[in-house]
Amino acid sequence: MPTIGVLLLPGSRMFDLAVIAEVWAQDRTDSGIGPFAVRVCAPGRERTRVSPFGEVVATHGLSGLADCDLVLAPGRDDPLAEVPAVARAALRRAHRAGSTVAGLCSGAFTLAAAGLLDGRPATTHWRDLDALATAAPAADLRRDVLYTEQDGVLTSAGVVGGLDLCLHLVRRDHGAEVAARLARRLVMPPVREGGQRQYAEAPLPASASRPGIASTMDWALTRLADEIGVPDLVEHAGMSARTFHREFAAATGSTPGRWLLVQRVRHARRLLETTDLPVARVAERAGLGSAANLRRRLRAEVGAGPDSYRRTFRIPPVGVTVGAWASTSTSS
Repeated sequence: MPTIGVLLLPGSRMFDLAVIAEVWAQDRTDSGIGPFAVRVCAPGRERTRVSPFGEVVATHGLSGLADCDLVLAPGRDDPLAEVPAVARAALRRAHRAGSTVAGLCSGAFTLAAAGLLDGRPATTHWRDLDALATAAPAADLRRDVLYTEQDGVLTSAGVVGGLDLCLHLVRRDHGAEVAARLARRLVMPPVREGGQRQYAEAPLPASASRPGIASTMDWALTRLADEIGVPDLVEHAGMSARTFHREFAAATGSTPGRWLLVQRVRHARRLLETTDLPVARVAERAGLGSAANLRRRLRAEVGAGPDSYRRTFRIPPVGVTVGAWASTSTSS
C-alpha cells in the first residue's frame, strides 16, 4: 500500500487539500489504483487553520513524512509565509530517503524554502512567478508550463494545475489507462502535457473556413494508424505552414511533430494496457510502424520496453481483482 504524506501548514489552501483527497484518499480500487494510506502531517500534530476557512486535524506529526512514497505540499494563502525549520528539515529528509516530493501551485514556495528547487526546474501560478524567482534564485524557473519534474521533485502551476500534476503522477506510476479512468471520474481532460502553457497568449481565431487547431488535433487522433505527418495537419487546418506552427505552439506549448509522436506513443501504451495484441500489431495501430520503433520510442518516453510495460500496467478484465490479475500476469 503506497503511503502519501501531506504537509499541513497554517494557511494551506483547502482546494489543494481537496484535490489531494479526491485523487489519493478515495477508494479507486475498481479503477486499478490504490488503496493508499494518506497521512496528514503537521508540526506537533496540531489542529491547523486552512484557507479560506476552517481547520484540519493532522493525523501525524512531521515524522510521518519520513517513509512516505509521495510527499505533497499544498499551496498556502500567503506563499511567502514562513515555513518552520522543522518542516523544511522533514521535507529534505523525506527526499533524501527516496520520497517523491511535489508542491501544488504555491506549494512550490514551501519546497523552495527547503532548498529542494535549487538547480531544478520549477513553476507556480503565473501571478507568483516573479516572487518564486526571488524565493528560489537557484531554481530553473519555467514560466510557460503546467508542471515540472526532475530528481523526484515536482511543482505545478495555477490552481487546477495541481490536479494536472496529480494525474501525471497517477499516469507515471499506474499507467495511462488508469489515469484516463480517473480523469473521466473527475470530468476533466485525461492529459494536459506538463509543457503546455499556463494560458494562451492570444485566442485562436474562429473561422468557418479555418477548422482550427483543436479540430485538426481531433482529426489526427482518429488517424494515428495512418501515415499522416505534419504536412497533413497543416493541410487539414487550412493554414500556411508558418501560421499553423505558430498557432499550434501557442495552443499547446509543443511542436506539431512532437505532439503527434507523443499521441502515438500514448495510444500504444493504452493498447498494451488494454489488449493482448502482439507488439508488432500495437506498433502498426499506433502509427509507429515497426516493433523496433515502438520499443525505441517507448523506452525514450517511459524507460521500459513493451513487454515490461505490459506486465506492469496491464488492466485486469472486468470482474477480476487487481491482486488476482497481478498474480496471474506474474506467473505467466
